[in-house]
Amino acid sequence: MRKLKQNLSSGHTVAEKRGLLYNLSHYRTPYLLILPALILVLLLCYLPYFGLVLAFKNYDILSGIWGSPWVGFDNFKQIFSNEDMLVAIKNSFIYGVTIQFLGMPFPVVLALLFNELRSVKFKKVVQTVSYLPHFLSWITVIGLFTSMFALEGTFNTFMKSVLGEGYAVKNILYDSKNFLPIIFMTHLWKSVGWSSVVFLAAITGIDPTLYEAATVDGCGKFKQALHITIPCIKGTVLIVFIMSLGSLFNTSFEQVYGFQNVYIQQETDTINTLVYRLGIQNGKYSLATAFGLAQGAVALLLLLMSNFMSKKAFEVSVW
Repeated sequence: MRKLKQNLSSGHTVAEKRGLLYNLSHYRTPYLLILPALILVLLLCYLPYFGLVLAFKNYDILSGIWGSPWVGFDNFKQIFSNEDMLVAIKNSFIYGVTIQFLGMPFPVVLALLFNELRSVKFKKVVQTVSYLPHFLSWITVIGLFTSMFALEGTFNTFMKSVLGEGYAVKNILYDSKNFLPIIFMTHLWKSVGWSSVVFLAAITGIDPTLYEAATVDGCGKFKQALHITIPCIKGTVLIVFIMSLGSLFNTSFEQVYGFQNVYIQQETDTINTLVYRLGIQNGKYSLATAFGLAQGAVALLLLLMSNFMSKKAFEVSVW
């Protein structure tokens, strides 16, 4: 018996030692297939992390990354002492909170409405129409809305026909007060349909017998959604919400930069647009890197905090 145990344990040890090599040899075809993608991920996603050292240096293009002098946390201090950067941080936070918190219920409600449609053909048509904006690039969306809000666009034509000749024609994109509503509405129009897919998939996984029992008990559609559908998809909603908090300060660069113009640029700058101007246009690579690193650190902190709070309060977490 003792010899048998020794043989089993030694065999198990050998299997563990040769596990990786055995898998690489036995499943070499699948590994070779994913090798190009793995190399691209390493080169494009992980290798640039070494460039984060620029955040702690005064980068000189002639001296290179490693030859530039160290400045410690001076770049980070400058972030919180520069008025333009503080404005960009405030705008990023306001835009992110508005999009994440106010925009979150819309795809959930849309998924609930899709689930109640009984005509299969009509449901497919409505879903297709709602998904289409997702496949448009931001530059296309910006072009559409810029034309619509132009002085001779459909918006001013409609307002003039409703309010009469006394209406003063104006381009609302030139007023910074309209920037946040435009950002929110265009984001919602572009993403609400596609974002509802994951919630609709979660709804289809609910046990149908729950609805049958609720119908027998006299529950209408609203009560079924309130007491069955929403509690059953609560975990999915929380997971999506936790993951989205990581991008709270990461407002879409293409969207913000595209809707900006010379009249409102300074008042509507976000972290991403300011980093672009500092790093690409003005050549302040160290300051831009420090700004981006601080943004990433805050995003990671928000993700960890929201995941911890969700786990404690609802027993739902990403890990």
